[in-house]
Amino acid sequence: MKSGIDYKAVIQRVFRNIFKKHLLLAAAGMAYYFLMALFPALVVLTAVVASLPLKNGMQAATAFLAHLMPPPGVAVIDGLLTMISPHRTSLLSFGLITTVWLTSVGFKGVIWGLDMVYDDQAPRPIWLSRVLAFGLTFAVGLLLLLGVFLTIVGPPLTRLVSRLVPVPDVWSRLWPYIQWSLSAILLFVAMEVLYLLVPRVPASRRVTLPGALFATLGWLALSWGLGVYLQYFGELKSDNVFGLLATPIAFMGWMYWCAGAILVGAEINSSLQHYRNLLPSADREERLPPPHREAA
Repeated sequence: MKSGIDYKAVIQRVFRNIFKKHLLLAAAGMAYYFLMALFPALVVLTAVVASLPLKNGMQAATAFLAHLMPPPGVAVIDGLLTMISPHRTSLLSFGLITTVWLTSVGFKGVIWGLDMVYDDQAPRPIWLSRVLAFGLTFAVGLLLLLGVFLTIVGPPLTRLVSRLVPVPDVWSRLWPYIQWSLSAILLFVAMEVLYLLVPRVPASRRVTLPGALFATLGWLALSWGLGVYLQYFGELKSDNVFGLLATPIAFMGWMYWCAGAILVGAEINSSLQHYRNLLPSADREERLPPPHREAA
């Protein structure tokens, strides 16, 4: 009788490794790297969006990010964009490549964090680590620009569809939900890119989808939950306690927990991969998709 993966053991291994591998501490380091990369990333975003033939590009960028961030994060990003936009040319004067390099620092933290999850002790060559960080920066940047583009074209597309299918108010009501779904899909694709490219694991043994789904849902739940908490319970109290620092502190806390969701998602993938490799060889072959089975 063939036995499958023991998912109870997978869950126990995930919780055990969260503390054994100090993933919560690694999440704090990732949040710090994210913060370091935030300002240069916004410089690049404003420069690229401003150079595109798009109207209201900055407003669209903020509207897109509002689906993925709680209100304190949106407030921080909006304030930085307002400050950067008039000076983006001078900020980019020392070179776009240098600015992108500073942005890639955030993904360097992601690489180190995922290496901790997978117990990857062997150091990467410096050039490979830098190329990988650059590649992740461009890939996620393109997904962000796609989200901004979809945010801009959404209202005109809604009006066009309303003319072709004249159902009163239906498309205008559906568009916010469609836009949120597109944001969630793009976030899931970004997580999948991280889990596909960073771990040094053979492709035949790699597990990515469960962790990407967990990280995406965790990210969205944290954003929604923090927004609801601050709106109904904590905003006045946090303002009274922290004053002007309330918004940055809430933003940093959100970044920390989102970094933790990314690492826990990677640990889910790693644990599933571990137990899948313990299955009998015949059981593993049965779980491979047909093209792999034929190649085997």
